[in-house]
Amino acid sequence: MTSTRGESLRAALTDMLRHQQGNHGWAVLHEGLAGVAAAEGPTALDALLAEVWLKRPYITDAHAITLLGIAVQHHTLHDGGPSEVFDAKTPLPVRVRLLAGLPKERRAELTRLMAEHSNSYTGARRFLVPQLVIGAFARARGIERVRLMDLGTSIGLLPRQLNVEPVFDRFAPDLRWHPAAPPFRRIPLEYVCGVDRPPLPTLEWVRACHGPSDYYEQRFAEVLWSLDQAKTAGRYDVPLRPLDLLDVRALADALTSARINVATCTFVLYQYAEDVRRRVIDTVVGALDRPGLLLVMDPSHGLARMGCSVHAYVDGSTEALHVADVSDAHCMGDVTVRPGMGVLAG
Repeated sequence: MTSTRGESLRAALTDMLRHQQGNHGWAVLHEGLAGVAAAEGPTALDALLAEVWLKRPYITDAHAITLLGIAVQHHTLHDGGPSEVFDAKTPLPVRVRLLAGLPKERRAELTRLMAEHSNSYTGARRFLVPQLVIGAFARARGIERVRLMDLGTSIGLLPRQLNVEPVFDRFAPDLRWHPAAPPFRRIPLEYVCGVDRPPLPTLEWVRACHGPSDYYEQRFAEVLWSLDQAKTAGRYDVPLRPLDLLDVRALADALTSARINVATCTFVLYQYAEDVRRRVIDTVVGALDRPGLLLVMDPSHGLARMGCSVHAYVDGSTEALHVADVSDAHCMGDVTVRPGMGVLAG
């Protein structure tokens, strides 16, 4: 891997291998990919990535690496691909050889998956922060009708979970707020919807986005349980529609036509280059009904470390308010409240 972008991706891959959470499910694959990327001269992996970057020039290195892993796992789960690439007991040279062959043998399939999909991992606990922050914001501003759109919604789990107290009660104790959590308040939801890049993710794709480990098996079981709870609570029929956030004109039209005043964007914007992220944020902030709130959760270090940060954009301002930092992006650790929370909650 010798191109400038290839070198950048290899550096990102090396950084991701240092991730503190060894049970995240992807470390074994990343180790093998690093071996493939270290090869001198052009490889089948170079050719595959060049095609993906041509189709999706704005994706970050971390997103490209993650998508490649998901595509390989999807191939393994559904087409009988070499599961040894995820097995730490398989010698590294064997894993490298198998991974080096996949971009040549399955180039069309892997390219299609990476070009048409995004990382649609859906964490069942990630709604906890939006639930409390939006509730506090609505209370402080005296908002009686919240019309909410979840951007990059995947299978629509987060908007379905809002106000479903059994789900909140199960997961909230595993999230410790410092100095203190805002009280649980039911969000005065008048309308809730979700949008995501077409084709809309399926539960099958979401399963492939969970790393191959016992840890992620537990996280996926939480997703299934939460979906069942949403059905029981009558919150399953949240409308989802295909919409590419990079089509900012269509995005603005969707927000204004539905009179959306609160938008959530959870682990989506990190996938894109900074100028693209800024364009999406500016579009959303400008299209929200006032008083409007855009709540963004993104990994703190581009998937190379644990944790995520929460920022808000309020009342048409494109200046970010730092609301909180979470020690574990799966929302199972500590939340440190930042000054932006005081601005939102009054």
